[in-house]
Amino acid sequence: MNIFLYLIAFVCFAIPGYNWFATGHLSGTFSIIFGIIMLYWAHRRKKKHAKPQLNFSSGNEELDKLNDELFNKAVDDFNALEKELKRVQDNELRKQLRKMQGIANNFLTYLQQHPERMSLARRFVDYYQDRALLLVRKYQELEKTGLEAQEVQQAKEEIKQLLDNFDEAYEDQFSKVLNAQLMDLDAEMKVMKQNMAADGIQTEAPRQDTSSSGSKAKHSDDLVGTIIDLADQFLNTKRK
Repeated sequence: MNIFLYLIAFVCFAIPGYNWFATGHLSGTFSIIFGIIMLYWAHRRKKKHAKPQLNFSSGNEELDKLNDELFNKAVDDFNALEKELKRVQDNELRKQLRKMQGIANNFLTYLQQHPERMSLARRFVDYYQDRALLLVRKYQELEKTGLEAQEVQQAKEEIKQLLDNFDEAYEDQFSKVLNAQLMDLDAEMKVMKQNMAADGIQTEAPRQDTSSSGSKAKHSDDLVGTIIDLADQFLNTKRK
């Protein structure tokens, strides 16, 4: 498409250029303006479809290559899910996929800004996002059959139930990658408090009720494990 726009722009500039060369007078103002518009559209399309890249070098070429491949897969799967989302007719499933894509978009943006943590996101990319795309495609295949058979409807409902908790799994994976940064921040804050105390400034950490945090963490781990088991069982069953 961009090549076509560039070709139109070339023709728009070539005609006035030929007239100026042949007659010595510049004419075809409208053609020039239209050519500029074509170039602008082509530039916007190129910018819109530009694929984000990791700009980071750890000094280990093999590791950097693996991280680049992992990030490229994450972006490709994200874009593929975006396309599938536009084709989904079920309102509940579409809403859930939008929620998942919102988390994934924030996650990928964070990884692009902190490429040194890319390897920590391998579980998210290779399992959760990959399985989410596979499940949505399976759902779409069943939807295209147009069958109202009980087996088909049951399989579609099972896929929706599995995906219904994927947003929590996405958030859990994002949180685990963030933990490294939070630990660094915590260490820096402790040093700052020590320096402030040495200067005679007393600081008190706010009290936190940790009674429910343990149960929430356990619930999150149990949920992630359940999703993994159910997804694998469902996909293995369908392959058979």
